[in-house]
Amino acid sequence: MKFLVELDHPKTGQRLDVVAAHAFVEEVLFPTLDRAEALVKQGCILAGGPVAGSIALRFIAEVESAQHLDELVSSIPLWSVAYTRVTPLIEFSDRRPHLQALLQQRVIPLADESHARIA
Repeated sequence: MKFLVELDHPKTGQRLDVVAAHAFVEEVLFPTLDRAEALVKQGCILAGGPVAGSIALRFIAEVESAQHLDELVSSIPLWSVAYTRVTPLIEFSDRRPHLQALLQQRVIPLADESHARIA
């Protein structure tokens, strides 16, 4: 199963003092990069990376189950302080048969039929 995973650290509008900023980088950001690199080596993250100019990640994960995905995402240190969105993906090759079945069931109107209804 493949998923698009998006993690975004929210901007609070408050600047961190130097000590807190240093701690955030050392305790959250560096460990997040280390964990993501390990997941790439394990083959769990297929593509993606940090978002340029933001404290955010985007990646494609390939896992056995939703439970495995939950464990993977929650193992990333940034997860504990980020908004997270997960989108299940299907293969491009799986979409065509589905659309063909919809056409055969006439769930999707034919082009001629849609024009006939308008006229």
